[in-house]
Amino acid sequence: MNGEELSLREKILDTSRHFLFTKGYSSLSMRKIAKEIGVSATSIYLYFENKDHLVHTLIEESVEELSRAIEQSAAQKISTIDKFEAIIRAYVEFAMSYSEKYQVIYVMLSSEMSRYPKEKFRKARRGYALLESVIKKGIEEGLMELDEPQIAAYSIWAQLHGVISVVLNQRLDSKIDRNKFIEESIEHIVQGFLVRITTA
Repeated sequence: MNGEELSLREKILDTSRHFLFTKGYSSLSMRKIAKEIGVSATSIYLYFENKDHLVHTLIEESVEELSRAIEQSAAQKISTIDKFEAIIRAYVEFAMSYSEKYQVIYVMLSSEMSRYPKEKFRKARRGYALLESVIKKGIEEGLMELDEPQIAAYSIWAQLHGVISVVLNQRLDSKIDRNKFIEESIEHIVQGFLVRITTA
């Protein structure tokens, strides 16, 4: 694949991603994307079989970027607590920095599109699996008191997604500073899973 072909593929993906969140999944079509880019619909079919293949590719690439960001952030830390917090912060930072890429991941829940392939969904669990493994390590080291690491990991993912959704959907109370809200939410989540250490 030469540079020109790669450039066109990326242009198709970028345009489709933006179109998806400004117009919606039902309005997305190969013809409309082709018109937006200024190429024939045939050119898009050289890269993607149909609309769902295109959207699945958007999801897969976003998941890969998010997973890589989480893994790289965790790898820079030594202690279990630092890794735990790094994973959480990397998740939030990715969502805030690449909001469309983050939000496209959740299109896989759309009832309008074909089922996201199981083998690709398993790949989408990389970041979550890393978080679960760090939680297990935290339990072994006595830093966390949890019976179900898997449920804990899902709970954290759900809490983070809730915080992010409030911000990205512009539902945050205008009286609340966005950065402070995000920072305190992260702190509440992190501290909420650590063992309380009391001093006499």
